[in-house]
Amino acid sequence: MVGLRFQTILPTGSRELGDTKGTGGVGILDLFFENINLPGFVNGPALIVLAARLVDHEKNFLTINPSPEVVDQTFDEAEGTHYFIWRVLPNPSDTWILQVHPINPARLNPTGNVLGIHTRDDKGQHLGACDGFEVARIFLVYHSA
Repeated sequence: MVGLRFQTILPTGSRELGDTKGTGGVGILDLFFENINLPGFVNGPALIVLAARLVDHEKNFLTINPSPEVVDQTFDEAEGTHYFIWRVLPNPSDTWILQVHPINPARLNPTGNVLGIHTRDDKGQHLGACDGFEVARIFLVYHSA
């Protein structure tokens, strides 16, 4: 019997992205959650669920199992790849807004998945004044046996 299962990625707390958000003021432009295992995974539609706030730009994005070069890619370059999920929807307020994005099931593996969250500037570039925003409460919803 196939049912839905929730895989926790970031159940509590939040993570910041942006030019000065890392240790010592170093920017965090690409945030990765690694080794995401999906017990009982059955190839079927999946969803990424997350809360975000303070998202000013329209060209921040999510990836699943990305290639290493994603850290150097612009939004436009990443959008045409097999690992692109969708953009992080703008929400410039300080209020947490729930976002739900579909994931192509052909992109998921039973073990070792990597979720990427990427901040870019208002033109989608990875250099310059990249957006500073927060994500929290990240879950993956998938079909399992």
